[in-house]
Amino acid sequence: MLRKSDKNAHTLKLAKLALEQIERFELPADPRSFELWYIYVTGHNQALNKAIVSALATAEGLTEAELHRLGGLHVSTRPSTNRISEITADLSGEIAQVMGMIEAATVSSQSYNQDLGKGLDNIALTTSQQMLKPIVEALIIATRDMENATRALEMRLEESKSKTVDLQRNVDTLRLETLTDPLTLVGNRQRFDESLRTMMATAQVSGRPLSLLLADIDHFKKFNDWFGHPTGDQVLRLVATTIKDALRDDDVVARYGGEEFAVILPGAPLAIGRMTAERVLKSIAARDVKKRATGESLGQITISIGVAQFLPGESPVELIERADAYLYAAKQSGRNRVVSDRDPELVCAEEQERQVGVGATREIVAPAIE
Repeated sequence: MLRKSDKNAHTLKLAKLALEQIERFELPADPRSFELWYIYVTGHNQALNKAIVSALATAEGLTEAELHRLGGLHVSTRPSTNRISEITADLSGEIAQVMGMIEAATVSSQSYNQDLGKGLDNIALTTSQQMLKPIVEALIIATRDMENATRALEMRLEESKSKTVDLQRNVDTLRLETLTDPLTLVGNRQRFDESLRTMMATAQVSGRPLSLLLADIDHFKKFNDWFGHPTGDQVLRLVATTIKDALRDDDVVARYGGEEFAVILPGAPLAIGRMTAERVLKSIAARDVKKRATGESLGQITISIGVAQFLPGESPVELIERADAYLYAAKQSGRNRVVSDRDPELVCAEEQERQVGVGATREIVAPAIE
């Protein structure tokens, strides 16, 4: 067994190794990242270690975005679980205390009713004013005690209500964190999947339209190679913010994966979906992207967008596949453009394919997009 001094030395050694990894790959040194690297150098989480090794072997290497993603998978779940357990324990304790006070108040009420009944019986049997006085005084005291107990219970219930509201707010905050992409601060894939299922179900029942946008940053991998991953992460945040600023409060934007974003537009027919996509595309192309560290201009960033309107009865997978096919068509036709359902260029391409006996564009399985 290691002595305390030996344990401290071993811990410091692991901490230094973790910092060396952070410096080696020029990644953030925030507490969350340090925790991930510390776990990595201990070797206690083989799944995490394999994921990091795999990421380092890719052409992009281990980016800040990938580091955040791995932290969410292998590290962040534990603090979230702990916080949920703490909130649950607080809520259970609060309920137990309130229930105890309610039980005590019930006993007091029953006792008061008995005292009141006896007092009334004694009053009915009293034959003199001298005998009546102590009976009335006893009833007055019992009534005051009951009023005080009731007031104390009301105050405690009001306090409990306030505490419960705070606990609910903590739960809502925690849930929001679990549904947020830590790099771009828009929704993550889980948020997108949940929102799309819910909103499509609502559209199916109500008959209201719904449109889906899939957007991908053009030549993002080359951009990372030229300017580095930290600058690439800056571009991801810029694109996410620009998309979010162009949307309504009810719309949902999420990081779909890598440099791809998804936008759900409830209540929006295809025309509105396409107008929104065009507005987003122009806003991003108009931004002058500069390297944060040096102020160096990095040129223009563009995106390609596919737009599809929900068809009654189709599944989320089918809607996503259609939007993805239009995104692929936008990439193939030159990038920095929007392609959607019933797009003139797309209809023309489909007609040409029919003439040569090839399936419709929407049936094409898109390869990985650059």
